[in-house]
Amino acid sequence: MMKERNDTADGELVASVTVDPLRAAFGAALAAIVEAMPPSRARDTALEQVIAAHVRTEEILARHRILN
Repeated sequence: MMKERNDTADGELVASVTVDPLRAAFGAALAAIVEAMPPSRARDTALEQVIAAHVRTEEILARHRILN
């Protein structure tokens, strides 16, 4: 995650954050599960599966970057 500091016209410092689209997509999936399902073991399992999928995806992409 990259952070940039920008000076606005009035001199106030503002931090802006660049959001990784892949991380945003998995975050949205997690949020959708939390909103759609009541607290339960099923919801916990669904959240664990999405998190595991995110980890696997990041690992695959990292491996691809290393090999190419």
